[in-house]
Amino acid sequence: MNIPWKNIGIITLIGMLAASALASPPNIILIMTDDMGYEALSCNGSLDYKTPVLDGLAGEGIRFNNCYSLPICTPSRVKLMTGRYSYRNYERFGLLPPTEITFGKKLQEAGYRTAMVGKWQLGGDWQSPHKFGFDEYCLQNGLAPKEKFDRKTRGPSRYWGYPVIVANGELYESKHTYGPDMLNEFAANFIKKGSSSASLGQASKPFFLYYPMLLTHSPFEPSPDTPGNVGKDGKTSEVRYFKDMVEYVDVLVGNIVRALEESGQRENTLILFTGDNGTTYPVKVTASNPEIRRMVATSGRVGEVYEAGKISPPATVKNTKYIEGPITRTTYSDVPGGKDLMSNNGTHVPLVVSWPKYSNAYKQFGNESSDLIDFSDFFVTFMDLADAELPKDREIDGISFANRLTGKGDGDREYVFCHYWYFGRDPKRANEAIHDGEWKLYSDGSFFSMIDDPEERSPLDLKRANEKARTAHKRLMKAYMDLRGLSLPNEAPNKMYAGADAPKPEGTTLEQQLVHAQERAKKLGKKFDPEQTTRWFRAKDRNNDGILDAQEAKMKAPKDWNKQ
Repeated sequence: MNIPWKNIGIITLIGMLAASALASPPNIILIMTDDMGYEALSCNGSLDYKTPVLDGLAGEGIRFNNCYSLPICTPSRVKLMTGRYSYRNYERFGLLPPTEITFGKKLQEAGYRTAMVGKWQLGGDWQSPHKFGFDEYCLQNGLAPKEKFDRKTRGPSRYWGYPVIVANGELYESKHTYGPDMLNEFAANFIKKGSSSASLGQASKPFFLYYPMLLTHSPFEPSPDTPGNVGKDGKTSEVRYFKDMVEYVDVLVGNIVRALEESGQRENTLILFTGDNGTTYPVKVTASNPEIRRMVATSGRVGEVYEAGKISPPATVKNTKYIEGPITRTTYSDVPGGKDLMSNNGTHVPLVVSWPKYSNAYKQFGNESSDLIDFSDFFVTFMDLADAELPKDREIDGISFANRLTGKGDGDREYVFCHYWYFGRDPKRANEAIHDGEWKLYSDGSFFSMIDDPEERSPLDLKRANEKARTAHKRLMKAYMDLRGLSLPNEAPNKMYAGADAPKPEGTTLEQQLVHAQERAKKLGKKFDPEQTTRWFRAKDRNNDGILDAQEAKMKAPKDWNKQ
């Protein structure tokens, strides 16, 4: 059969175009909520909130069961954007160090249009987002426009009253007056720009949209979908509105999906939805909501469950009426907000992925994955998908999960690592933890079952633990030592497990505490109860090493420490 040369050329060109289309890098949209944990999505078991759009994305995409952030916003964001563990580059709260390289910068270098929309709070000035690799931005929180303006023209809240939002150095003007709607509008317009370029015959670049939402961070304010106009003045914060905020997140995600569909870009756009840390702890509110179940505190960030109908006590903090926070009913347990805690409730976050191009591949494993995902992994994964180079002048800790996203295999991560300063602000009270989704080891030696004890109330005693726990402990200990450049026995974080020759930790032994308690009881003329003293000692000895060190001595014992 003779084929004319000109036809061969046409066939070759068609083949090349087809191959190019198949290999074209995806558009990438990373959406991250603020203070909304894993339990808040109805596809993850929530009984209190409805998230039909996200449920639909999970149903056709992948619902990841084991994605972990850090316990509070800035550390999570720095780790996410740079792909590095926090002990390498976390310097202070509210700062992304200017020497860091972000995923925005690398994707920009790889030929992507890039934008960041939502919450900033990373320091610098109006030029900083551009310097970190974002062609365009529309941001709130910690960012001022390049020109001075009359602050009275904008609302005081991050939500209602036409708040201060800066777009590419200028005050953002919008028909909307609700902050999240203003930002969502900018994000949708950015998405549609790619389609507009193509319709004008211009080459369309892939785009990267990083969208760290304002919602659902306190104050707890009504959403546009909350019935009536009460509270939509930027002066209201009641925990009952947390539900409305969660459900409005779902509405905003729906708007993004619609923008993709209307601009014909949905098929090869990867959407990832996650959260920066666990759901918030109890916070200052303007009014109590005794009609609903909630977490209540009188000071600080640790609350108690108050059933509906039980009246909250007034706060003992100056200029504060009440302190309340959400607790979420789920199909598996009731989950109080755990923000700022290194426990599961503080770091376990949702991850829903949707990429229609691979929807058939996702069906093969039931649209669900138990792969471990660390926040450092997003950076490396995006570089893989964009065929971009990783920085060569610094250590990158992330492990790509691109194979899972393209239906080619399982994830490779064996453990998640958390380095965290107390409340993100106190390096002297830094702590570290390593876990595999089932077992968790802290740098102070505390060891927990994440399955049986997700709130980490009872450290395991290895002397009484089963073989499975001991094996997991040994594996995690080795991984931690390798990561941090330590060696057994003398540098082990918990000397109890370091071998007979390891130096003993400083502090008070049980025997010493019993002697002290007996002398004190005698001095006060009270009866000495050695069993009660022993229970108190063991409750405070978090790492089960038989020593109360200075940090453990300062900690309060759990409320149930005196139970037989």
